[in-house]
Amino acid sequence: MKNCILILFIIPTYLFPQTNSKNLFLDKNSPLLEKSITAIATDEAGLNWIGTLDGLICYNGKRWFTLNTENSILPSNKILCIEIENSTKYIGTTGGLLVIKNNDWEVFTTTNSRLPSNKIRKVKISKGVVWIATSSGLVSYKNNFKVMLSKIKNSIIDDDFIALSIDNSEMIWVGTNNGLYSYKDDIWRVFTTQNSQLPNNHIWSIVVDSEGSKWIGTRNGLAVITDEGWQLFNKKNSLLESNRINSIVRDDYDRLWFCTEKGVISYDGYSWEKKKMKTFKKEVITSLFIDKFDNKWISTLSNIILFNSEGVEFKKNIIIENRFIVSR
Repeated sequence: MKNCILILFIIPTYLFPQTNSKNLFLDKNSPLLEKSITAIATDEAGLNWIGTLDGLICYNGKRWFTLNTENSILPSNKILCIEIENSTKYIGTTGGLLVIKNNDWEVFTTTNSRLPSNKIRKVKISKGVVWIATSSGLVSYKNNFKVMLSKIKNSIIDDDFIALSIDNSEMIWVGTNNGLYSYKDDIWRVFTTQNSQLPNNHIWSIVVDSEGSKWIGTRNGLAVITDEGWQLFNKKNSLLESNRINSIVRDDYDRLWFCTEKGVISYDGYSWEKKKMKTFKKEVITSLFIDKFDNKWISTLSNIILFNSEGVEFKKNIIIENRFIVSR
């Protein structure tokens, strides 16, 4: 029988106050100090789940709680992705997939499921199907796990999938260090610098906007696939200060945010805007994430910057108490 720990996050009935400044350096009391953020997702109760390479951190705007292999059934402290749909959380690690449904925790690995690898890089959900990008293939999960695209099944060159997204026509897009793949109904296609306008074969981020355009972040520039064709952006023809696109994020207002090592750029469908903060000039930016409160979490080599042009805020949701049970 598993032991359980009940964690309570008491949220007052008022909104957490906004900070006066547009950016906030998390203080030394934060468990995020000197950690690299790998994922952020917000649940129905307003609790932020933050993945790092040294554990899973829950934060409600005032209090922190760290989960790891010692105080929970997390299969690994290296968190690679987090996806939340309704009350179910999918947490990908280097040691398997943790699924939390309500307060039931279950870990899936290569030993107790048909997962081809324990390294779960990305998870996306569409129409009741969970799509999982692993280091050994693309997997679908509904009632069981099924490998859909891999070296063994499809004889593709690279099945170590790094990026994952789903477009408006239910086409699956996955990125590797050897090209971009599209997949639907057992039909796949690979795009590389040799047969397409991709500027580089290292695909690190894929985001689909509301119009169905695919934004592809690579090691050497940004590519956009539209119904009309391809568009390419780099330092020469855009506000990008670096061609190395570390991450792309879409917010709830359908704005796109592009993170490079030298700065953050946003695009609202009409115009581009460079985010100017003095700290950016001194920091090397590694990643960008956006929570459900429109706060931007910007990771650098030495700091975590919390940014929101309207003021950093964490709101109370319908539920007064955030609570979850940790299984171990």
